[in-house]
Amino acid sequence: MAISLKESIIIGFSDFWSRKIRSFVTIFGIILGTMSIIVVLALINGINKKTLAWMMERGGLSKITIRKNWEYNKETNEKGYFTLKEVNLIRSLLPEAKYFNPQIRKYLKLDSGENKMRGNVNGVWPDFTNVEEWNVATGRFINDFDVKKSNDVIVIGSQVKEELFGNKRAVGKFITVHNRRLQIIGVMEKKFIPGDFMNDNALAWMNRKSFVPLSTMIHKIIHDDVIESFSIKAPNPEIAPAIRRKVDAIILNLRHGEPVLQVESAQEQAESMAKQSKNFRMIFIIVSAISLLVGGIVIMNIMLASIQERTREIGIRLAVGARRRDIFTQFLVQTVLVTSIGGIIGVATGLSILKIVSKFLGFDLVAGVSMIFIALFVSAGVGLIFGISPAIKASKLNPVDALRYE
Repeated sequence: MAISLKESIIIGFSDFWSRKIRSFVTIFGIILGTMSIIVVLALINGINKKTLAWMMERGGLSKITIRKNWEYNKETNEKGYFTLKEVNLIRSLLPEAKYFNPQIRKYLKLDSGENKMRGNVNGVWPDFTNVEEWNVATGRFINDFDVKKSNDVIVIGSQVKEELFGNKRAVGKFITVHNRRLQIIGVMEKKFIPGDFMNDNALAWMNRKSFVPLSTMIHKIIHDDVIESFSIKAPNPEIAPAIRRKVDAIILNLRHGEPVLQVESAQEQAESMAKQSKNFRMIFIIVSAISLLVGGIVIMNIMLASIQERTREIGIRLAVGARRRDIFTQFLVQTVLVTSIGGIIGVATGLSILKIVSKFLGFDLVAGVSMIFIALFVSAGVGLIFGISPAIKASKLNPVDALRYE
């Protein structure tokens, strides 16, 4: 009497349901393994999504940044900063760059007369808004005329406006910065990316920035043209790495081969992040696979014990006409069924705790359909691999000895 696949599945479900506690213990390792796969892959996807969002909020993938190389510890007389003359020279050598913005940043006191605060005041060029992809919410930004005339104007961040003026209008008002009276000509848009449970906005520090013309910063506020960094915007992300290499060569030449300055391309950083994510994904999948491996060994041992308990039943089936391959298929299907149930429970558990983990970490964990299928496929594969040995043992039982087994 042949046993159909449908009958094997029904028998498997019946055996699983009649031994609930043992079945749960059997698949516990599978549940943990598949749950780990879901959570870890969603975590990596979430980190990638948040990092990319961070980069887009900081100017996008076409941005190239040049700043001091803090990792270069060799003693040298080469400057780890730029002068305005050098910046203009570099700009003339990069006609392919779409936008260009040098920057001087100082932590200064801002005084509106009624309120005071401290924050970063940045001397910039008009290209700043295009390089950073950050626009004003009200008023206007610094223009070429402001830079040419070293005008006493300032654009403030949304948090600066709130702390100094509250709900009052800020544009047109005057504030004192480092003993210099400046007129507010604009307020920047609020920058926002969800933070963690301790900080609801990971970009809150950007909203505390203020901006003045670079010439005003050099000639009227700090009286120095030490430019710590500058940024370039390539026409598109694809040619950003090529421009980065050219900038790197120019700066190395200016510094006589000493890498006291470093050039970073957002596009290359994104590509590096993608490679690292693949490595992390493989590492975590291997760790999760170890849990599945342990679960598979437990399942194999329990199935071998189950065969011993059901030896007489197997003998009866063989005696009434069941073929050995039917017995093999029956036990293999039951093992795959058990691990698949464990996989389904693991996936459901993993998906259910993503919101809790997301709330704790402060960013969304992204679960894709592909990772769910991967987790289910792996759990079923564990049952297939570790179910072969018990299934072979069951199919090779001698019917006469099996019927005599007590």
